[in-house]
Order: sequence, then structure tokens, then C-alpha cells
Amino acid sequence: MTAISRLLTAGAGALALNGVAACEDNAGTAGWVDVEEAATTPAAEPDHAAQERVSTREQHFDAYGYYMPQGSLQFGNWRLHHIHIAPGFEFEAWEAGGRRDAMPFGPVFAVFEDVSSPMGTNELGQEYYEVSTRVRADYYRIEDGAFTFEGADPELGTVIIDGTLHGDVVRAQDTGEPAFTGGMEVGGDRVRNMSLYWYGGD
Repeated sequence: MTAISRLLTAGAGALALNGVAACEDNAGTAGWVDVEEAATTPAAEPDHAAQERVSTREQHFDAYGYYMPQGSLQFGNWRLHHIHIAPGFEFEAWEAGGRRDAMPFGPVFAVFEDVSSPMGTNELGQEYYEVSTRVRADYYRIEDGAFTFEGADPELGTVIIDGTLHGDVVRAQDTGEPAFTGGMEVGGDRVRNMSLYWYGGD
């Protein structure tokens, strides 16, 4: 996980240096409820008239962390750096209507970097691409055994990620096994059989 740690540190440095202004803010707010609540509460059912779905998560499954490709997942000039899933307490605050100012990209987002942009150097001396964007999940499903992410970005277009979260690997240190396997589509370009590895940010 050392290489992954260095990559995340460089990416984090890029975001710290550029701030939120360096990322595209994706407007719109989806519903946010737990899976258990969605199964029992009529209000949590999708509003078919408005063609909206309600985001869900398995309440007792802690999927917090950074999910990073081993190798390159690139779409045109844009390369996936990582997907972030917030800890449970941030989900709870967000779902209750709080943390909106502190979490403009919500509890689930993907970070892409423009590999055609200039390189910068962060405070640790590591290089990073100066242009990056965060894509917020306007719809997500998070369970031990399933993960779906749907969002949109003015530059990338529609971003869809769908596959399996492996609960025995999530939050397990240095297993070398992928924590997510599935497929990804960005702006109509699809990659099948992708793998993401879990990193806790320590």
C-alpha cells in the first residue's frame, strides 16, 4: 500500500493547494436514506413521476475509505485518481440535512485528474496534475456486495460505476486484494473488469 499512499498524498496535496475552486461543483441534491429505512418507509421509494431514485446505504456496513485503481483508468485526458466514501457519522449528518457547506461534494465522490494539465509540486515534494475535478454521486447504493455510483460533470459527462464491494477486504490493511470489482462508464466510454483497492488514508 506504500505506492497507493504516495499517490493519495500527492492527490490530496493537489486538492489542498488548489482548493475547492479547482474542482467542478456538481449541483443537485438526491435523497439520502439507509437501506433499512428504504425497505420500510414509503417515502423512501423512488419518485417515478419525477424519474428520481433515492440513494441508499447499508447502515451497519462501514465502507469508509479511498478506493484507488492499481494502474491507469483513463477517459480521454481524464484519469480516475480515487473514489471517496465518507465515514458513517458524516453520512448521518448529511442525511439529516447538515454538513452541506462543509461537504459540497457529499459523502460519496470521485476525483479525476487532467493528465494534459501542467504538473505541480506539493508541500511534500510530490508531483501532481494541477487540474482536477470532483464528481459527486447524485445517486449511490452502498452495500456489502454491491456499489453503484451515478453522477455528472460538465467536462466528463455522465459517470457511472457499478459492481461489487468486497466487505472482507474493505478496511483490511495490506491484503493486496481488490475491494471493488466491476465496470465504469465516463462520457459514454466504458471500462469493464476494473478493480479498485481500499486505502484508509493513514
